[in-house]
Amino acid sequence: MVSVPRRWTVILRDLADTARPIRSEDCHGLLNRWWPQPPQEHTAAKRWAMNGWPEPLGDRLYHWTLTWLDDDTPPPLAPEELVGDPQRIGDHLLVPLSVTLTFDRTYTRMLTEPRGPCAVRAARVRSRTPVVMTTRDAAGERIPHLWPAPRRLFGAVHRAGGGIVGGSGAVGAVARFAPPELAESWLGPALDGLAQVRRTALPGEEVRLVEHDHGENRTVLGWHGGMRLEPAGGERRHTDAFLTLLELLELTGTGKYTAQGFGAVRVDTVTSGRPHAEASARRPRRRTHRASQRTPSRTDEARVNAVAEAEEFGGVLFD
Repeated sequence: MVSVPRRWTVILRDLADTARPIRSEDCHGLLNRWWPQPPQEHTAAKRWAMNGWPEPLGDRLYHWTLTWLDDDTPPPLAPEELVGDPQRIGDHLLVPLSVTLTFDRTYTRMLTEPRGPCAVRAARVRSRTPVVMTTRDAAGERIPHLWPAPRRLFGAVHRAGGGIVGGSGAVGAVARFAPPELAESWLGPALDGLAQVRRTALPGEEVRLVEHDHGENRTVLGWHGGMRLEPAGGERRHTDAFLTLLELLELTGTGKYTAQGFGAVRVDTVTSGRPHAEASARRPRRRTHRASQRTPSRTDEARVNAVAEAEEFGGVLFD
């Protein structure tokens, strides 16, 4: 039985002498050939996430990271099978030199195994590729959404008729692929814990609006930057769920078009260095005025000019 989700790091060599830059749609086309979905499901959420695009290392070498998310069905083609077999990505002919499996824990293990004895104090989340998020303004027009609340950063769960029917991002991966008997009971406390997570800007890495060339004279608007996330509550179940969601956040990415390489993030956690029970008991009570601490001015301006307060989770998130 294959343990999933799975993550691979692939090292490739470019055989093309000259070629235009690698585009996100070229990478997406390759993975649609590796891991196709039926035509009627093409615009549905993918079972995989592309964690950015092949990054040049020098001497025609590239580094790429990919994730398979489905907990029931293994990938129809494992990247390990393609070592030495050239793959066309746009104008590039890239041959995989090595494939390293870097993650293969089941959702059951992630949701049920006890965490380490030390409490998580904070996490630093930094974008690796533009993060695409939109909302609607007062006129109903879609506009870029910057500086997302933690609840939105980790995705959404879609329900209908009293049951889970889908989702996006980290919480959506649990909703879609974890065993149903575990997912329903785990998601409630996890989402409650996210409501208590505080976010602040990382000095010098504030979230900013960026444009990404998407080919055919099209551009994609997203945000780049980083933020610090800090759980405000001290309950062990909330901090354990927070750690699991951080782990999933790197695997799934965040925002729209994660199957095209957008929304890839790096997560660095900071622990207290003390056992969880001790850290919870010693956690200082924050003063009221600290809770409304302001972010840098340009982030404020972006929020005022480009973000409506109402958050929206609908739409096609993975393709």
